[in-house]
Amino acid sequence: MIYENLLNNKDYLKLAKDIGNRHFITDGKWDWEHGFGHYQRVARYTKTILEQLGASKRTIDLGMTAALLHDIGLSESDTNKKDHALKSSQMFRKYLENTNVTEEEKNSLEHAIRDHGSGNEIKSLIGMALVLADKLDITYHRTINSTIQDKINKEVQKIKKVEVEITKEQLKINYETEENADLTLLKNEWAKPFEIPKKMAKILEKDCVFKINNQKIEI
Repeated sequence: MIYENLLNNKDYLKLAKDIGNRHFITDGKWDWEHGFGHYQRVARYTKTILEQLGASKRTIDLGMTAALLHDIGLSESDTNKKDHALKSSQMFRKYLENTNVTEEEKNSLEHAIRDHGSGNEIKSLIGMALVLADKLDITYHRTINSTIQDKINKEVQKIKKVEVEITKEQLKINYETEENADLTLLKNEWAKPFEIPKKMAKILEKDCVFKINNQKIEI
């Protein structure tokens, strides 16, 4: 598997570790974790999403690989995340040398990585899965080591797990949280985790449903 091979690539692992030891500002507010742990979680979400969309094993492998590579452009940034998606899309090919990834597949990965921040130009299942997976990774893992412990980060730390389920008619997002979590604070300060699933559901022609601890909420 391409994904497994990348996990054994010493140059890639060194790069991911370096990025993980740094702090990158999100929207001028939070320095959420953007290292190897984030990449692996996004890969697992990507796998789950693509499996539920009926993707082939090859597509799933490529999607998980894209997840490992989607933020590597941060290695060329300081504390600002600006243009990191574009930089990642320009850098990733070197980590797929000596693999059986075709040029057509690389072009697809390049587009998915470049578009993962907004999902404004979805062209493939991989692109759709990656942008959604990236926005699902908003659990305590991302903020527990943040140097900015404001009220938003403290609420995010109450999110223990995020699950996604795609049925014939719905795209369901369930947040497993502590009992006193208030996700409306997150919605008001950083709406992408809610806007992106809605956008993806619309593309898939499905209803988007949000739940907290399996109880439906209105977002």
